Amino acid sequence: MLKTENTIGIIGGTFDPIHNGHLITARKVLEIRNLQKILFIPCYISPHKTGLINSNSAHRTEMLKAAIKDFDYFGFSDYELQKGGISYTIETIKYLRNIYQNIELIIGYDNYACFDNWHKPEEILSLAKVIVMKRITEKEYIIKHHFEKNVIFADTPNIEISATEIRNRIKKGLPIDFLVPDDVIKYISKHKLYRD
Repeated sequence: MLKTENTIGIIGGTFDPIHNGHLITARKVLEIRNLQKILFIPCYISPHKTGLINSNSAHRTEMLKAAIKDFDYFGFSDYELQKGGISYTIETIKYLRNIYQNIELIIGYDNYACFDNWHKPEEILSLAKVIVMKRITEKEYIIKHHFEKNVIFADTPNIEISATEIRNRIKKGLPIDFLVPDDVIKYISKHKLYRD
């Protein structure tokens, strides 16, 4: 398979559901890093949230497709969903390296804080640049660890939206306008997701 020399970014997560915070920060990183595209990669089971039961993979995939359909600079890979089991980032990067020569792994500051607990963090750093979305405002909260010199910090907006908050609002019958894209709201409503 012929590799593309362009650089892509990848963002993993449960995306249960994908929301505007994901899209806004991804677009900002795309601009800052001059990436060709960003791929959203929904995990099957997050190694950091093994006790969490995610929504049906098909629903998460369809919501993701609905959210990005109008943006040619966003894409998605269902590699982790098809593979099943615990989704380790290193395995996904190795798979994507067969297609893309240059990969930048985009993670939130919360994930950076525990990056040394990830599966094979040194190998991840050897195969991809790691871009940390800097969403903190208090300098004293900045975490120092030995990976600091090997990552790139991107100045991204602090969007206070969480999938947990969205699910809780739906459960309580509260509106989620402006939190998720309109097509995702329609999908959630049509399939009666997150109501119990």
